[in-house]
Amino acid sequence: MQVFLTGTERLDKMNAEMWTRIHNITKLNATILIGNYRGFDQLALAFLNILEYPNVKVYETGSDLNFGYPIIDAGRYPAQDIEMSRAADYMLAVYDGLSFGVKANLRGMPPQRTRIIYVKI
Repeated sequence: MQVFLTGTERLDKMNAEMWTRIHNITKLNATILIGNYRGFDQLALAFLNILEYPNVKVYETGSDLNFGYPIIDAGRYPAQDIEMSRAADYMLAVYDGLSFGVKANLRGMPPQRTRIIYVKI
C-alpha cells in the first residue's frame, strides 16, 4: 500500500491529529510518498525521520532537504504531484482552504481514497 501525504506550505507546526494519522500509516507499514516542499512536507519528513520510518519516497520539489531519505526527481511541479497521485492507493491531505497545490492534489484522487485534515492558519 502507498499513501501520498500532501499539505499546505503555510503550516509551521503539526498538531496531534496529524501526528496520530501519520503514525497510524506507519503502523500499516505503508510506503509514504511525499514531496520536500516547505511547510507540511518538511514537518512530516522530520517526524518520519524521528520515528526512523524507512518506507518513504521523497519527490524533489526544489528543496535539497531529504531528512536522510533518497530523493526521486519526477520533473518540475506539478509533475511530481501527478506521479505521486497516480502511484498512491490513498492520500492524507492537510488543507487550509488556500493551498492551490493541495486543492489540485485532492482533485486527482477519488474522495473515497482521501482523508483530509482541515486547518486554520
